[in-house]
Amino acid sequence: MKRSSSGSASAISGLVGVWAFPAAAQAVTAGEGAAASFLMLMTERFEFTFAQLPALGAHLLALPQVVGGRTALLLVGIVVAGLVTEGIARLILSRARVSAFDRLASKTPLRAFFRALLLDVLALVALAVAGRLVVGQLGAPDGVAGKLGQLVLHTLVYWRGFNLVFRAFLRPSTPEGRIAPVDDGAARRLLVALNLVVLLPMLASLAARALAATGANREITSAAIMLYVPVIAVLLLLIVWRYRLDMAAWLTAMVPSTGFSRQLKLDAARNWWMAGLAFYALLGLAAVYAALTESGTAARGMATIESALVALLLFETLMHRITRHIVSELPMAGDVVADCVRLLVRLYVAILVAEALMVRVLAAATPEEWGPHDRGAKIAALSAVAIYAGWRFLKYRMDSYIASNPLPSADVSGDSEEDVQVAASRLRTLMPLLRVVAGATIAVVGGLLVLSELGVNITPLIAGASVFGLAVSFGSQSLVRDIVSGIFFLAEDSFRIGEYVDCSKVKGTVEGFSVRSLKLRHQNGQLHIVPFGQVGHITNFSRDWTVVKFNIAFANGTDVELLRKTVKKIGLQMMEEPTFKPILLQPLKMQGVVDIKDNSLIVRFKFMARPKNPTMVQRMAIRRMYDQFPALGIQFATGNNYLFPVPATPSVPPQAAEAAPKAAE
Repeated sequence: MKRSSSGSASAISGLVGVWAFPAAAQAVTAGEGAAASFLMLMTERFEFTFAQLPALGAHLLALPQVVGGRTALLLVGIVVAGLVTEGIARLILSRARVSAFDRLASKTPLRAFFRALLLDVLALVALAVAGRLVVGQLGAPDGVAGKLGQLVLHTLVYWRGFNLVFRAFLRPSTPEGRIAPVDDGAARRLLVALNLVVLLPMLASLAARALAATGANREITSAAIMLYVPVIAVLLLLIVWRYRLDMAAWLTAMVPSTGFSRQLKLDAARNWWMAGLAFYALLGLAAVYAALTESGTAARGMATIESALVALLLFETLMHRITRHIVSELPMAGDVVADCVRLLVRLYVAILVAEALMVRVLAAATPEEWGPHDRGAKIAALSAVAIYAGWRFLKYRMDSYIASNPLPSADVSGDSEEDVQVAASRLRTLMPLLRVVAGATIAVVGGLLVLSELGVNITPLIAGASVFGLAVSFGSQSLVRDIVSGIFFLAEDSFRIGEYVDCSKVKGTVEGFSVRSLKLRHQNGQLHIVPFGQVGHITNFSRDWTVVKFNIAFANGTDVELLRKTVKKIGLQMMEEPTFKPILLQPLKMQGVVDIKDNSLIVRFKFMARPKNPTMVQRMAIRRMYDQFPALGIQFATGNNYLFPVPATPSVPPQAAEAAPKAAE
């Protein structure tokens, strides 16, 4: 029946609404307007349909003479023969199905799923063949018996086709091939629930079509629909309530474990039954309205929405099963593609639901009037998918680069070259900021493009954004100064993450930055957050090279020339060693005697190195002096302080050198 192919109409609330029409119409009889006219029309239609109940009873009493006992037995035989044949075929193919799961489920689960689905399709074909053989015994296809046989067979095939799909996803007896993320008990219960949700509306549709095939007019058929739709509606609402927890378990299992909207999705999945009850109530109203007006447009529209939502559920479940084995901190390329496909399907379902709602259910537009909107929505959907795909792949590449180039640690106390990490490259330093800017740009431009395709005039939006930006710039001058200063600092490559810098007021290792501020980690652990606008100048201790100077006190009478040659030899030896060769730019050498104090000679030494860990080179040089000098007769001073720092030199201060990570070469 076309008028009530809504089938899945849950109409208890609809029937109550119809029974309330007379009272409501009488309350507004004195009023004027479209609402009063509509209620009066519905009241008249209800009274007219209700008046057809005696004719319906007479038609039902005459059915045994119209159909006959043989025809009734053959109609039952269609169902019995089809189901028995399907059961036998499934039993024969069960071993092949289990074998496919055992061999392929662990390696290629998707291939196992489709192979098992193909075996189930063969069983469905066997059902259709057996039913067709019985239908052939009913006589001419254009006779009453032939029409009834065709209706029964079609309903049976459709039902078992839906059952095939539901069974393929749930697999109560073979959990290794199950697609839906539920346990065995929930799988069995949900299979029953989904079959009932499909079968009950089909039986309603079959009843209406059978009445028409046996000679009942539209008025009698509408009266019959008014009688059995409330019963089916109550059953459907009870099914939603009875199996709400099992379906909630299915939906919650597909919610991603991460994401800012995870809790919102979990709440929606657990409380899906509220929307389900409301939907089937509206579906029932549509079925009743279709019966009263003898037009199935609204009912078919609601049925289309239901079918689209069920198909979306199965698709999302299949995609969840395909992608759930991808475990990685970064989005894999396959995961990105899966998300794009998900978005495309979701937008298509949204367009389909919008069309069914606006054209069929609400009749707010004719198909011709909706055509331009439909084309614009599809173009906007494709644009949104393309924009989203571009952003996801760009983000994937950025995240991959960030993961392959980890940030250096602020704690660089290692004694060897391998223990000290290099400062981040310029691109790695700017990558988080570039990702934010790229995301914001794509979101704004893409959003305006999609709105434009949907027919929205974006000129006021652009003008409003410009005015808003101007107002923000005047009201937040310090913020604008911070942002602009940061842009120039970053453009000039003044610092990178992991470098040790002095910002006049504070100093420390660059740990990160935002659009308006710089984060510096002091060597003692404090974290300084400095707005770019307050940075007067930046002294970078981690660029290119650094000169380290230090003083050592020797005993009075030390052979200065021998000391110079020995230090030069130590410096050249260190230059040739693999550990120090990448670090030292100029060897350790003695600059000369800088002071005579307390019967000791104060001698200055220096070397040039890359700013990776110069204090490690200094410590090793002093260690070698300590080991080699006594054997050559070079004595250190015996005073309390024999090692003096050099004040006011351009080299890295001792505490800064300890905290500065490697600079990029």
